[in-house]
Amino acid sequence: MPLETDLLCSLQDLKKVNRARMLALLKSNWLFFLLIFVGIPTIISVQDLMRGDKGAIFTWVTSPFLLLLALFIATEMSTKMVFEKNKTQGNMHIHYTFFNDEFQMETAHIKNMIRYDVLRGITEDRNYFFLKLSSSKILVVQKQNCSPELISFLQEKAAAINPKGKR
Repeated sequence: MPLETDLLCSLQDLKKVNRARMLALLKSNWLFFLLIFVGIPTIISVQDLMRGDKGAIFTWVTSPFLLLLALFIATEMSTKMVFEKNKTQGNMHIHYTFFNDEFQMETAHIKNMIRYDVLRGITEDRNYFFLKLSSSKILVVQKQNCSPELISFLQEKAAAINPKGKR
């Protein structure tokens, strides 16, 4: 018996999805972001501390937080721009039907069957499942609209699909 769920793509919903995806990306690549946002500025500020340049130290200590803020603002703005550009797809309704070996994604314009073995991974956070088709294409399943059976099913698929290093 197939398991089904829906996703509404309003601007507010897309913003929530993008925020959640950004947090999931930060969590999954935390070491890289720690190095970029904290490690490098710390190394530079230690050098400035030895020289006694307090203005540069302040700049490098606050820069990781400003970079994260800029990242989230850019995400919000780009989400709105994409939504406004694609008015025909705005408020789109996506219906998912999950079977044992594949799932179907259906909108008013397209209908695709996708095998689980082509997915590059399934990421789960508190509110969503992210089904990764490629590095730039991700399908989103909102947990709020899922039955407990579907949530368990997707968690099992994630354990089977995800690379060993990403579990």
